[in-house]
Amino acid sequence: MLTKRILSSIVGIIILFACIITGTIPFISLILLLTIIAIYEYNRMLPVKSGKNFFLMTTFSIFIISYTYLSNRGLIDNVFPALVYLYLIVYFIFHFLFIKNNFLESLSYNTFGLIYIAGGFSFLLFLREFSTAPFNKTTALWLVLLATWASDTGGYFIGRFLGSHKLAEEISPNKTIEGAIGSVLLTIIVVGIYMLYFGYYSFYWFIYAVVIALTAITGDLFESKMKRELGLKDSGDLIPGHGGILDRFDTLLFTAPVTYFFLVHLLV
Repeated sequence: MLTKRILSSIVGIIILFACIITGTIPFISLILLLTIIAIYEYNRMLPVKSGKNFFLMTTFSIFIISYTYLSNRGLIDNVFPALVYLYLIVYFIFHFLFIKNNFLESLSYNTFGLIYIAGGFSFLLFLREFSTAPFNKTTALWLVLLATWASDTGGYFIGRFLGSHKLAEEISPNKTIEGAIGSVLLTIIVVGIYMLYFGYYSFYWFIYAVVIALTAITGDLFESKMKRELGLKDSGDLIPGHGGILDRFDTLLFTAPVTYFFLVHLLV
């Protein structure tokens, strides 16, 4: 299990690294693919079963990701209010036309899924283009990736080998207080080294590291709570040793938005 987990992580990191450094188009293509797979997993988990839900969520997720890309390029900023209003009208009309049964349930599940999945992934595009000093090109994106991986890694290994006190047993029996402490400590170390490399370390980055580690833990517990409510162990089985896309990216869907707003309010 541990070997599969490590090998899957290495392969995933190589793919992600290649998509990040080769340009915006490969990266947005990867984000779209991850979003669609995550939506498929999410839709399969829901108690309301309908292929139309997947169609609607996929369609509007592509719109959200595409809008984020175009917004980053400064192509549609002037029409933002009108476009959002039009999007909401079309979104509700599509549900009215396509969903005949369980209308309110489907609308609620789909709206939440779009915010959680497409919204979370879209912030990775914002961070890739974040260019306020000391960040440029992809450095803000690497900050959240390294911080999140540090949190996940510290929590997993410290919890696995030293954990004895349960953190939230009713939600995730394997999560421990020791693992949470390991998550915070390793995130502080990794973020500190990363920011020192840019010669820009300050107490703010210590705060950021603590906040992002706690956010990652919350994201993990959030998805665990969702799966427990639906009677599932994993969201899927695509990634050996990890489960599905949602299982692997649950923390990043929380940490990416928090990182973006932290940087915007701190640096802009």
